[in-house]
Amino acid sequence: MQSVQQTYVFNQTKGAVTETVNGNWLQAYCLFLGVTQPVNSSWLQALCIHFGITAPLYGSWTIALANYYGITQPVNYTWWFALSQAPPPITELVWNTTDQDWNLTEEIWNLTA
Repeated sequence: MQSVQQTYVFNQTKGAVTETVNGNWLQAYCLFLGVTQPVNSSWLQALCIHFGITAPLYGSWTIALANYYGITQPVNYTWWFALSQAPPPITELVWNTTDQDWNLTEEIWNLTA
Protein backbone atom coordinates (compact mmCIF):
# COMPACT_ATOMS: atom_id res chain seq x y z
CA MET A 1 0.00 0.00 0.00
CA GLN A 2 1.36 3.40 -0.95
CA SER A 3 1.81 6.13 1.61
CA VAL A 4 0.31 9.53 0.93
CA GLN A 5 3.80 11.07 0.87
CA GLN A 6 4.87 8.43 -1.66
CA THR A 7 1.83 9.24 -3.80
CA TYR A 8 2.53 12.97 -3.47
CA VAL A 9 6.16 12.55 -4.57
CA PHE A 10 5.24 10.19 -7.40
CA ASN A 11 2.59 12.61 -8.71
CA GLN A 12 4.74 15.73 -8.37
CA THR A 13 7.70 14.14 -10.17
CA LYS A 14 5.43 12.60 -12.82
CA GLY A 15 6.68 9.18 -11.80
CA ALA A 16 10.40 10.01 -11.89
CA VAL A 17 10.95 9.32 -8.18
CA THR A 18 9.93 5.78 -7.35
CA GLU A 19 11.84 5.04 -4.14
CA THR A 20 12.94 6.70 -0.95
CA VAL A 21 16.34 8.10 -0.06
CA ASN A 22 17.32 7.05 3.46
CA GLY A 23 13.72 5.88 3.91
CA ASN A 24 12.38 9.37 3.24
CA TRP A 25 10.10 10.28 0.31
CA LEU A 26 10.55 14.02 0.84
CA GLN A 27 14.33 13.70 0.79
CA ALA A 28 14.05 11.81 -2.49
CA TYR A 29 11.84 14.57 -3.94
CA CYS A 30 14.18 17.30 -2.70
CA LEU A 31 17.18 15.60 -4.29
CA PHE A 32 15.18 15.24 -7.53
CA LEU A 33 14.65 19.02 -7.42
CA GLY A 34 18.32 19.69 -6.67
CA VAL A 35 17.84 20.47 -2.97
CA THR A 36 20.73 18.67 -1.27
CA GLN A 37 20.41 19.71 2.39
CA PRO A 38 17.52 19.76 4.85
CA VAL A 39 16.69 23.06 6.56
CA ASN A 40 16.65 22.85 10.35
CA SER A 41 16.89 19.05 9.93
CA SER A 42 13.64 19.11 7.90
CA TRP A 43 13.29 18.01 4.30
CA LEU A 44 9.74 19.39 4.33
CA GLN A 45 11.03 22.84 5.28
CA ALA A 46 13.73 22.56 2.60
CA LEU A 47 11.05 21.68 0.03
CA CYS A 48 8.89 24.61 1.11
CA ILE A 49 11.79 27.05 0.86
CA HIS A 50 12.63 25.66 -2.58
CA PHE A 51 9.10 26.62 -3.65
CA GLY A 52 9.47 30.08 -2.14
CA ILE A 53 7.48 29.34 1.02
CA THR A 54 9.34 31.18 3.75
CA ALA A 55 7.19 30.56 6.83
CA PRO A 56 4.84 27.91 8.15
CA LEU A 57 1.11 28.57 7.94
CA TYR A 58 -0.81 28.18 11.20
CA GLY A 59 2.43 26.78 12.63
CA SER A 60 2.63 24.04 9.98
CA TRP A 61 4.95 23.64 6.99
CA THR A 62 2.54 21.00 5.66
CA ILE A 63 -0.35 23.48 5.62
CA ALA A 64 1.95 26.07 4.02
CA LEU A 65 2.82 23.57 1.27
CA ALA A 66 -0.88 22.78 0.78
CA ASN A 67 -1.59 26.50 0.51
CA TYR A 68 1.10 26.74 -2.21
CA TYR A 69 -0.99 24.30 -4.27
CA GLY A 70 -4.18 26.22 -3.54
CA ILE A 71 -5.48 23.60 -1.11
CA THR A 72 -7.55 25.21 1.61
CA GLN A 73 -9.00 22.16 3.38
CA PRO A 74 -7.61 18.78 4.36
CA VAL A 75 -9.01 15.68 2.65
CA ASN A 76 -9.96 12.65 4.76
CA TYR A 77 -8.89 14.74 7.75
CA THR A 78 -5.26 15.06 6.58
CA TRP A 79 -3.35 17.71 4.67
CA TRP A 80 -1.00 15.06 3.22
CA PHE A 81 -3.91 13.20 1.67
CA ALA A 82 -4.99 16.45 0.01
CA LEU A 83 -1.41 17.07 -1.14
CA SER A 84 -1.16 13.55 -2.58
CA GLN A 85 -3.97 14.44 -4.98
CA ALA A 86 -2.61 17.86 -5.99
CA PRO A 87 -1.66 18.33 -9.63
CA PRO A 88 1.98 19.30 -10.15
CA PRO A 89 2.48 23.07 -10.31
CA ILE A 90 3.59 24.47 -13.64
CA THR A 91 7.12 25.68 -13.06
CA GLU A 92 9.07 27.43 -15.75
CA LEU A 93 12.81 27.04 -15.67
CA VAL A 94 15.28 29.42 -17.28
CA TRP A 95 18.99 28.86 -17.90
CA ASN A 96 20.93 31.21 -15.63
CA THR A 97 24.22 32.04 -17.33
CA THR A 98 25.68 33.36 -14.08
CA ASP A 99 25.09 30.14 -12.13
CA GLN A 100 25.35 27.89 -15.21
CA ASP A 101 22.27 26.09 -13.99
CA TRP A 102 18.49 25.98 -14.42
CA ASN A 103 16.59 28.33 -12.09
CA LEU A 104 12.95 29.04 -11.49
CA THR A 105 11.86 32.05 -13.55
CA GLU A 106 10.96 34.08 -10.48
CA GLU A 107 14.57 33.74 -9.29
CA ILE A 108 15.91 35.30 -12.49
CA TRP A 109 13.72 38.35 -13.15
CA ASN A 110 15.39 40.78 -10.77
CA LEU A 111 18.11 41.67 -13.27
CA THR A 112 19.82 45.04 -13.26
CA ALA A 113 20.37 47.00 -16.46
